[in-house]
Amino acid sequence: MPSQKIPITLIKGDKISDQTDYLDVLPENMYAVPKPIMGAAGFMMQHSGLTEYGTGSGPDRGGVWNERLQQHFRVSYTQFMIVNEDGTNQRFGNIPGSEQVSMPYSFNTQAVIGGGAFWLYDPVNGFRQILDPDIKTPIDGTWIDGYYFLTDGQYLYHTTLVDESVFDPLAFATAEFSPDPTLGVGKTADDKVIVFGRYTTEFFANVATTNFAFSRIQARALKIGIVATHAKCELKQSWYFVGSRKESDLGVHVLGVGSSQQISTRAIDRILAQYTEPQLSDLSMEAVEVDGLAFIYIHLPNETLLFNETAASSSGIDNAWSILKRGTGSLPWRGINGVFDPRLGKWVFGDKIDLRLGVLDPVSVDQYGEMSEWVLYTPFLYLEGLSVDSLNIDIMPGHSVSDDATLFVSMTYDGVTYGKETTALYGSPGNYNQRYIVYRMGYVRNWVGFKLRGASRAKMSFGRGYIEVG
Repeated sequence: MPSQKIPITLIKGDKISDQTDYLDVLPENMYAVPKPIMGAAGFMMQHSGLTEYGTGSGPDRGGVWNERLQQHFRVSYTQFMIVNEDGTNQRFGNIPGSEQVSMPYSFNTQAVIGGGAFWLYDPVNGFRQILDPDIKTPIDGTWIDGYYFLTDGQYLYHTTLVDESVFDPLAFATAEFSPDPTLGVGKTADDKVIVFGRYTTEFFANVATTNFAFSRIQARALKIGIVATHAKCELKQSWYFVGSRKESDLGVHVLGVGSSQQISTRAIDRILAQYTEPQLSDLSMEAVEVDGLAFIYIHLPNETLLFNETAASSSGIDNAWSILKRGTGSLPWRGINGVFDPRLGKWVFGDKIDLRLGVLDPVSVDQYGEMSEWVLYTPFLYLEGLSVDSLNIDIMPGHSVSDDATLFVSMTYDGVTYGKETTALYGSPGNYNQRYIVYRMGYVRNWVGFKLRGASRAKMSFGRGYIEVG
């Protein structure tokens, strides 16, 4: 029989789940870059590493670049601090707790909502807790039209226009669409307040009424909500969140005008379904735009999910998801609370484990010197009675910083277990003509899937591929 060339894709693979169905198996520490190149729609690139830039005081709880004050603010463990351009920091006070915090800011001040309290900082008055008795115990906040707008999980309230540290005891309201708890707030691109409940989402507009200045927009409410206070983020003027409708499974959604759209696949929904809602109480999401690509990071207790909004727009949501991890096991990616610092022109991340601050480093794939494994999978291919003579994949060799750029490839015939791995060299420094070909992979009784993986200090990218069978 003459040999045949069969194209393969690495953007996502197939597996058989323990619930006896077919699911996507996601790339690990890789993502798709949409770019027409040599007949392919794009290629797979290894996620950037983290290079140490400075230190905080412990695991990170939140960060923001304050455009008004031109400062990089963070809450690192219990310390509120300013991160200087050289990575050093100035510490101003203690914020109790270990949960994620909210950090809105106004023309005059930087706020922190954390530890069940409301804190303000400005260069004149310094850092202080606001002890107005009408603050209650806030859990989230935003800034809009001269007000700090807060919620304590039940009530909505805001500061006065005259003084950002004062709350009018009559300036209170509640979400009225449903009796579910209010978990968070945000601001839309058209200057409305979003009030996120557990199963509902409502919108409020500033109508300058006496006492509570905002009024609910009745025709804009949605019967869907978030699972946790920080299970939301804004990207390109749209809000993304993890949540659900009442009596439905958790998913990842994006808010539209008067509607919402689910962007999570069945594989992502299965990951979310592993957790109870109390386990997701400190789930957080953040948006990062870098190198012409837009990403959303979803920080779960045991996984970090990466949604590639750019790939989703061009290739669909099925091809937009990856898993980020650290080391050679399954521990979640350690960066959190990325802040773009214009002084550096780089993204600065806090850490989930210790006090380090790191920059997202496109040259490196290490996380503070620790190598991280990447894994790619192919869909199942029906090749009954054929022999796989070779596996060919387009690569970009020669940029390796060391000689350890080795790949491992294995096959599965059942969608669950993979066989013996074959090794092949990705490339060595300066060897730009290296090809990636693995020969004589064996006979296929009916169908087969492939897995590629590696763990080295060399950054790797993969384009189109094909197998030759005969």
